[in-house]
Amino acid sequence: MLYKYRVFNLTCTSTIPLPSFIVDETDGKADFEVVLGTVKPDFKNEPNVKKPFTQFNENEFFYQMPNIARYFVSDGKKVVIEPLCEDWDSILLFFYSNCIAAILFQKNQIPFHVSGVLDKKGGLWLFAAPSRTGKSTTALKLKERGYTLFTDDTALITVEDNACVAIASYPVLRAWENTIHNQKAFDVSEAKQLRAEINKFGIAFHEDFVSTSQKVKGIIFLEMKGNIIDIERVKPAVGMKFLGDNIYRNKWINGMNKPLLQFKTLSSISQKVSFWTAVRPKDKPSFDSFADAIINQIIEADGQ
Repeated sequence: MLYKYRVFNLTCTSTIPLPSFIVDETDGKADFEVVLGTVKPDFKNEPNVKKPFTQFNENEFFYQMPNIARYFVSDGKKVVIEPLCEDWDSILLFFYSNCIAAILFQKNQIPFHVSGVLDKKGGLWLFAAPSRTGKSTTALKLKERGYTLFTDDTALITVEDNACVAIASYPVLRAWENTIHNQKAFDVSEAKQLRAEINKFGIAFHEDFVSTSQKVKGIIFLEMKGNIIDIERVKPAVGMKFLGDNIYRNKWINGMNKPLLQFKTLSSISQKVSFWTAVRPKDKPSFDSFADAIINQIIEADGQ
């Protein structure tokens, strides 16, 4: 059986179910395919990067997770998966987190490490930060207050028709166990542990997923430090640097030969969108008051 899905507004065919993606029922040729097969690092061109578990150049990407699976992504058109176990949750977890990013880079598209919500007027607000800083939790707290969850962890951000827009990844929120039990946006029973080895859970929101590109009203960089909540608007040049720091898999940029694409993408975005920093205390619970401050001082104060 051949399945067809959509992710990052790209269509793919797959010989295996990919439950995190949304089903695509349109006609037409797929942008890439996912198949099972034997994977060897047989490169047409010499890899620019050679590491124990990863090798890649601009158009070829090899990745292996010992005792889980091997993966090969080529030309932005094909992903081959060789399972090394029967743990499909783990096999697909590494596929989602690495192979799709490789597909995007090979197609000259840059993914960013962001979560995001749509406000009550339909404007999109993105939260950028490294892992464990609170992107997912902040988005969940805004969902509790009536905002629509747009994406978790990754999105494409670009400029189209003279406006900054973003495209969501796929409708699964991933959060640590303590976050799952300290939110009211979803029923805890909906959460599924991603891997037995980690206390991180996924919650699907396919029914509410917005797959079309949305205009970005602002990008908010989250930080943890100090003892108070502090929100400040930042200049475009500063925002451009911070956004560059939050490119998803940013250590791949040079090996993928994307420095020029990175510069063009960041500079165009910085000219079309506003940036803020939002700081919360590191060592005390503050997410509810943090969400309220973001709403009052940024989203509702925006006035657009």
